[in-house]
Amino acid sequence: MIVLEGNINKYMMIGMLLLITFSVKAQQQASAINQHTKQTPASNPKSGSGNNGPQFPGGMAAFKKEFVRNFRSRVLHNSGIKEASATAIFIIEKDGSMSNIKIESTDNEIIQDEFIRALKKIKTQWIPGEQNGTKIRVKARQPLIFTTGK
Repeated sequence: MIVLEGNINKYMMIGMLLLITFSVKAQQQASAINQHTKQTPASNPKSGSGNNGPQFPGGMAAFKKEFVRNFRSRVLHNSGIKEASATAIFIIEKDGSMSNIKIESTDNEIIQDEFIRALKKIKTQWIPGEQNGTKIRVKARQPLIFTTGK
């Protein structure tokens, strides 16, 4: 979970609190992804069988830092939004890029658009997931929470 606390001042965001929960599911577990790629192994990943989930260079702290740098809290604040939570869902491709970025758990287009915009601005490539030595596409879920300061 990425928690943003924004205070409209010189730095716009203070009091950052981060609790990251990151879960990934291999492509075989997401039927929508299976329709796009036929090269991914069909068996479900098993622990200790040479399978690795995707990793962000520098870890999730680096991912959070890039996301926060790209996030414009003023957009939500100016729209009267003081709190927002959603779940980002995206695909980590075989080349490490993010694709199919979507936001769940909120119908507010302003929130969706800003979360998606901030995620799309992350240019650092992921280290892709692997199954039995073969790079695979992986579906990732990332909870996001925004709250304004006082």
